[in-house]
Amino acid sequence: MRSVHRATVLFWLVAVAAFVFLIWNSWQTWLANGEPAIVTGYTLAGLMVFLFIFNWRKKLSMVPLGRSAYWTMAHAVFGTLTIAVFFVHTGSFWPNGVYEQVLAVFFYLASLSGILGYWMQRVIPRRLTENGLEVIWERIPYEVAEIRNRAEAIVVESAEKTASDTLPRFYAETLSWYFRRPRYLVSHFFGFQSGRAFIRRETAAISRYLDETERGYLGELEELAHIKNRLDFAWAVNGAAKIWLLFHVPMAAGVLVLMVWHIILVHVYLL
Repeated sequence: MRSVHRATVLFWLVAVAAFVFLIWNSWQTWLANGEPAIVTGYTLAGLMVFLFIFNWRKKLSMVPLGRSAYWTMAHAVFGTLTIAVFFVHTGSFWPNGVYEQVLAVFFYLASLSGILGYWMQRVIPRRLTENGLEVIWERIPYEVAEIRNRAEAIVVESAEKTASDTLPRFYAETLSWYFRRPRYLVSHFFGFQSGRAFIRRETAAISRYLDETERGYLGELEELAHIKNRLDFAWAVNGAAKIWLLFHVPMAAGVLVLMVWHIILVHVYLL
Protein backbone atom coordinates (compact mmCIF):
# COMPACT_ATOMS: atom_id res chain seq x y z
CA MET A 1 0.00 0.00 0.00
CA ARG A 2 2.88 2.34 0.81
CA SER A 3 4.46 1.65 -2.57
CA VAL A 4 1.22 2.66 -4.30
CA HIS A 5 1.11 5.84 -2.21
CA ARG A 6 4.71 6.68 -3.14
CA ALA A 7 3.94 6.00 -6.79
CA THR A 8 0.90 8.29 -6.59
CA VAL A 9 3.01 11.12 -5.16
CA LEU A 10 5.62 10.55 -7.87
CA PHE A 11 3.01 10.58 -10.64
CA TRP A 12 1.55 13.86 -9.35
CA LEU A 13 5.00 15.46 -9.12
CA VAL A 14 5.76 14.41 -12.70
CA ALA A 15 2.36 15.65 -13.92
CA VAL A 16 2.69 19.05 -12.22
CA ALA A 17 6.27 19.46 -13.43
CA ALA A 18 5.24 18.52 -16.97
CA PHE A 19 2.37 21.01 -16.91
CA VAL A 20 4.60 23.83 -15.63
CA PHE A 21 7.20 23.03 -18.29
CA LEU A 22 4.50 23.00 -20.98
CA ILE A 23 3.26 26.44 -19.93
CA TRP A 24 6.83 27.79 -19.91
CA ASN A 25 7.63 26.22 -23.29
CA SER A 26 4.42 27.57 -24.83
CA TRP A 27 5.25 31.03 -23.53
CA GLN A 28 8.76 30.86 -25.00
CA THR A 29 7.34 29.66 -28.32
CA TRP A 30 4.93 32.58 -28.38
CA LEU A 31 7.75 35.06 -27.63
CA ALA A 32 9.70 33.59 -30.56
CA ASN A 33 6.68 34.24 -32.84
CA GLY A 34 5.99 30.52 -32.98
CA GLU A 35 2.69 28.67 -32.61
CA PRO A 36 2.14 27.43 -29.03
CA ALA A 37 -0.91 25.44 -30.17
CA ILE A 38 1.41 23.04 -32.01
CA VAL A 39 3.31 22.34 -28.78
CA THR A 40 0.21 21.94 -26.63
CA GLY A 41 -1.58 20.00 -29.37
CA TYR A 42 1.08 17.33 -29.74
CA THR A 43 1.43 17.11 -25.96
CA LEU A 44 -2.31 16.56 -25.73
CA ALA A 45 -2.17 13.92 -28.47
CA GLY A 46 0.62 12.07 -26.68
CA LEU A 47 -1.29 12.06 -23.42
CA MET A 48 -4.43 10.74 -25.11
CA VAL A 49 -2.49 7.89 -26.70
CA PHE A 50 -0.97 7.02 -23.32
CA LEU A 51 -4.39 6.97 -21.67
CA PHE A 52 -5.82 4.73 -24.37
CA ILE A 53 -2.92 2.29 -23.93
CA PHE A 54 -4.30 1.60 -20.44
CA ASN A 55 -7.17 -0.33 -22.02
CA TRP A 56 -4.69 -2.61 -23.79
CA ARG A 57 -2.71 -3.01 -20.57
CA LYS A 58 -5.81 -4.54 -18.97
CA LYS A 59 -6.13 -7.01 -21.86
CA LEU A 60 -2.46 -8.02 -21.43
CA SER A 61 -2.67 -8.65 -17.69
CA MET A 62 -0.54 -11.80 -18.05
CA VAL A 63 2.40 -9.75 -19.39
CA PRO A 64 4.64 -8.31 -16.61
CA LEU A 65 4.20 -4.60 -17.37
CA GLY A 66 3.98 -3.38 -13.79
CA ARG A 67 1.30 -3.63 -11.14
CA SER A 68 -2.24 -2.84 -12.23
CA ALA A 69 -2.59 -0.40 -9.30
CA TYR A 70 0.27 1.69 -10.71
CA TRP A 71 -1.33 1.81 -14.15
CA THR A 72 -4.69 2.75 -12.68
CA MET A 73 -3.23 5.60 -10.65
CA ALA A 74 -1.14 6.80 -13.61
CA HIS A 75 -4.29 6.76 -15.74
CA ALA A 76 -6.11 8.92 -13.18
CA VAL A 77 -3.26 11.40 -12.66
CA PHE A 78 -2.37 11.88 -16.31
CA GLY A 79 -6.05 11.93 -17.21
CA THR A 80 -6.33 14.98 -14.96
CA LEU A 81 -3.27 16.46 -16.67
CA THR A 82 -4.89 15.82 -20.06
CA ILE A 83 -7.95 17.86 -19.08
CA ALA A 84 -5.72 20.75 -17.98
CA VAL A 85 -3.69 20.60 -21.22
CA PHE A 86 -6.91 20.50 -23.25
CA PHE A 87 -8.04 23.82 -21.79
CA VAL A 88 -4.60 25.33 -22.37
CA HIS A 89 -4.69 24.13 -25.98
CA THR A 90 -8.22 25.32 -26.78
CA GLY A 91 -8.07 28.48 -24.67
CA SER A 92 -11.77 28.16 -23.87
CA PHE A 93 -14.43 25.77 -22.62
CA TRP A 94 -16.23 25.67 -25.97
CA PRO A 95 -14.05 25.98 -29.11
CA ASN A 96 -15.07 27.55 -32.41
CA GLY A 97 -15.88 25.43 -35.44
CA VAL A 98 -18.30 22.52 -35.77
CA TYR A 99 -15.59 19.86 -36.03
CA GLU A 100 -13.75 21.19 -32.99
CA GLN A 101 -17.02 21.28 -31.06
CA VAL A 102 -17.75 17.64 -31.91
CA LEU A 103 -14.24 16.74 -30.75
CA ALA A 104 -14.84 18.70 -27.54
CA VAL A 105 -18.10 16.83 -26.88
CA PHE A 106 -16.35 13.47 -27.23
CA PHE A 107 -13.51 14.69 -25.02
CA TYR A 108 -15.84 15.93 -22.29
CA LEU A 109 -17.88 12.72 -22.34
CA ALA A 110 -14.72 10.62 -22.13
CA SER A 111 -13.40 12.80 -19.29
CA LEU A 112 -16.62 12.79 -17.26
CA SER A 113 -17.08 9.05 -17.70
CA GLY A 114 -13.43 8.59 -16.72
CA ILE A 115 -13.97 10.53 -13.49
CA LEU A 116 -17.08 8.44 -12.78
CA GLY A 117 -15.13 5.27 -13.52
CA TYR A 118 -12.35 6.25 -11.11
CA TRP A 119 -14.93 6.87 -8.38
CA MET A 120 -16.56 3.51 -9.09
CA GLN A 121 -13.22 1.73 -9.00
CA ARG A 122 -12.44 3.23 -5.61
CA VAL A 123 -15.87 2.65 -4.04
CA ILE A 124 -17.52 -0.41 -5.59
CA PRO A 125 -15.00 -3.14 -4.55
CA ARG A 126 -15.23 -2.07 -0.91
CA ARG A 127 -19.02 -1.96 -1.02
CA LEU A 128 -19.17 -5.41 -2.65
CA THR A 129 -17.02 -6.75 0.17
CA GLU A 130 -19.33 -5.18 2.74
CA ASN A 131 -22.31 -6.70 0.93
CA GLY A 132 -20.87 -10.11 1.79
CA LEU A 133 -22.48 -11.96 -1.12
CA GLU A 134 -20.24 -13.27 -3.89
CA VAL A 135 -22.15 -14.17 -7.03
CA ILE A 136 -21.44 -14.14 -10.75
CA TRP A 137 -23.29 -11.21 -12.31
CA GLU A 138 -24.78 -13.29 -15.12
CA ARG A 139 -26.16 -15.74 -12.55
CA ILE A 140 -28.11 -13.14 -10.58
CA PRO A 141 -31.39 -13.37 -12.59
CA TYR A 142 -31.42 -17.15 -11.98
CA GLU A 143 -30.71 -16.64 -8.29
CA VAL A 144 -33.57 -14.13 -8.07
CA ALA A 145 -35.91 -16.58 -9.81
CA GLU A 146 -34.95 -19.31 -7.35
CA ILE A 147 -35.59 -17.03 -4.39
CA ARG A 148 -38.97 -16.05 -5.86
CA ASN A 149 -39.95 -19.72 -6.21
CA ARG A 150 -38.96 -20.37 -2.59
CA ALA A 151 -40.97 -17.35 -1.45
CA GLU A 152 -44.05 -18.50 -3.34
CA ALA A 153 -43.69 -21.98 -1.84
CA ILE A 154 -43.61 -20.44 1.64
CA VAL A 155 -46.79 -18.48 0.91
CA VAL A 156 -48.58 -21.59 -0.37
CA GLU A 157 -47.52 -23.58 2.69
CA SER A 158 -48.68 -20.76 4.96
CA ALA A 159 -52.12 -20.73 3.35
CA GLU A 160 -52.43 -24.51 3.68
CA LYS A 161 -51.28 -24.70 7.30
CA THR A 162 -53.08 -21.64 8.69
CA ALA A 163 -56.18 -21.49 6.47
CA SER A 164 -55.67 -17.71 6.36
CA ASP A 165 -55.34 -15.56 3.27
CA THR A 166 -53.72 -12.56 5.01
CA LEU A 167 -50.13 -13.48 4.17
CA PRO A 168 -50.94 -14.65 0.59
CA ARG A 169 -52.78 -11.38 -0.09
CA PHE A 170 -49.86 -9.41 1.35
CA TYR A 171 -47.47 -11.29 -0.91
CA ALA A 172 -49.64 -10.82 -4.00
CA GLU A 173 -50.19 -7.11 -3.38
CA THR A 174 -46.71 -6.14 -2.12
CA LEU A 175 -43.88 -8.67 -2.14
CA SER A 176 -44.58 -10.29 -5.51
CA TRP A 177 -43.60 -6.98 -7.15
CA TYR A 178 -40.35 -6.95 -5.19
CA PHE A 179 -39.40 -10.56 -5.92
CA ARG A 180 -40.21 -10.32 -9.63
CA ARG A 181 -36.85 -8.77 -10.66
CA PRO A 182 -34.01 -6.60 -9.26
CA ARG A 183 -35.38 -3.41 -7.66
CA TYR A 184 -34.06 -0.05 -6.38
CA LEU A 185 -31.05 -0.15 -8.72
CA VAL A 186 -30.32 3.59 -8.60
CA SER A 187 -30.59 3.54 -4.82
CA HIS A 188 -28.15 0.64 -4.61
CA PHE A 189 -25.68 2.33 -6.96
CA PHE A 190 -25.50 5.46 -4.82
CA GLY A 191 -25.34 3.50 -1.56
CA PHE A 192 -28.81 4.25 -0.25
CA GLN A 193 -30.91 1.68 1.62
CA SER A 194 -34.28 1.98 -0.09
CA GLY A 195 -34.61 -1.77 -0.58
CA ARG A 196 -33.90 -2.59 3.05
CA ALA A 197 -36.25 0.16 4.21
CA PHE A 198 -39.01 -1.20 1.96
CA ILE A 199 -38.66 -4.69 3.43
CA ARG A 200 -38.69 -3.51 7.04
CA ARG A 201 -41.57 -1.10 6.51
CA GLU A 202 -43.87 -3.53 4.72
CA THR A 203 -43.18 -6.55 6.95
CA ALA A 204 -43.62 -4.46 10.10
CA ALA A 205 -46.95 -3.14 8.79
CA ILE A 206 -48.40 -6.61 8.10
CA SER A 207 -46.92 -8.34 11.16
CA ARG A 208 -49.54 -6.91 13.54
CA TYR A 209 -52.32 -8.67 11.60
CA LEU A 210 -50.72 -12.13 11.75
CA ASP A 211 -50.76 -14.84 14.38
CA GLU A 212 -47.61 -16.54 15.68
CA THR A 213 -47.58 -19.23 13.00
CA GLU A 214 -48.01 -16.71 10.19
CA ARG A 215 -45.28 -14.52 11.68
CA GLY A 216 -42.92 -17.47 11.39
CA TYR A 217 -43.65 -17.69 7.67
CA LEU A 218 -43.33 -13.91 7.39
CA GLY A 219 -39.89 -14.15 9.00
CA GLU A 220 -38.83 -16.64 6.32
CA LEU A 221 -40.10 -14.29 3.60
CA GLU A 222 -38.26 -11.38 5.18
CA GLU A 223 -35.02 -13.36 5.26
CA LEU A 224 -35.39 -14.21 1.57
CA ALA A 225 -36.19 -10.57 0.80
CA HIS A 226 -32.96 -9.41 2.46
CA ILE A 227 -30.93 -11.98 0.50
CA LYS A 228 -32.59 -10.76 -2.67
CA ASN A 229 -31.79 -7.17 -1.66
CA ARG A 230 -28.09 -8.07 -1.55
CA LEU A 231 -28.41 -9.67 -4.98
CA ASP A 232 -30.05 -6.49 -6.24
CA PHE A 233 -27.07 -4.50 -4.97
CA ALA A 234 -24.60 -6.77 -6.76
CA TRP A 235 -26.69 -6.54 -9.94
CA ALA A 236 -26.81 -2.74 -9.78
CA VAL A 237 -23.15 -1.96 -9.15
CA ASN A 238 -21.66 -4.66 -11.39
CA GLY A 239 -24.11 -3.80 -14.14
CA ALA A 240 -23.18 -0.13 -13.86
CA ALA A 241 -19.49 -1.05 -14.20
CA LYS A 242 -20.19 -3.02 -17.38
CA ILE A 243 -22.29 -0.20 -18.86
CA TRP A 244 -19.59 2.32 -17.95
CA LEU A 245 -16.96 0.30 -19.82
CA LEU A 246 -19.17 0.09 -22.91
CA PHE A 247 -19.49 3.90 -22.84
CA HIS A 248 -16.05 5.15 -21.77
CA VAL A 249 -13.90 3.09 -24.15
CA PRO A 250 -15.87 4.04 -27.33
CA MET A 251 -15.80 7.70 -26.27
CA ALA A 252 -12.02 7.52 -25.79
CA ALA A 253 -11.60 5.77 -29.14
CA GLY A 254 -13.75 8.44 -30.78
CA VAL A 255 -11.51 11.15 -29.32
CA LEU A 256 -8.45 9.44 -30.79
CA VAL A 257 -9.98 9.12 -34.26
CA LEU A 258 -11.18 12.73 -34.29
CA MET A 259 -7.81 13.88 -32.92
CA VAL A 260 -5.89 12.19 -35.77
CA TRP A 261 -8.12 13.82 -38.36
CA HIS A 262 -7.78 17.15 -36.55
CA ILE A 263 -3.98 16.91 -36.76
CA ILE A 264 -4.17 16.11 -40.48
CA LEU A 265 -6.45 19.09 -41.13
CA VAL A 266 -4.21 21.44 -39.14
CA HIS A 267 -1.11 20.46 -41.10
CA VAL A 268 -2.94 20.66 -44.42
CA TYR A 269 -4.12 24.14 -43.46
CA LEU A 270 -0.63 25.22 -42.37
CA LEU A 271 0.88 23.95 -45.60
